[in-house]
Amino acid sequence: MSALDMSPEAISARLRAASQMSDLSPDRRLDAKLDMSSAGVTARLREASDLYDACLRLAALGRDAT
Repeated sequence: MSALDMSPEAISARLRAASQMSDLSPDRRLDAKLDMSSAGVTARLREASDLYDACLRLAALGRDAT
């Protein structure tokens, strides 16, 4: 795995590339906004919880391997 170039030029290039791939046309602009409905918030909290659990399991596996 190679190190990610964090120079200002490289960061600017990545931001430009991401911007070129985005579609913020008027009919899609609202898709980029955060869903604050109870279902949307619940889904994000569940995902964060699942990721936290996965990190804890990976850390335990790392401790067991040593």
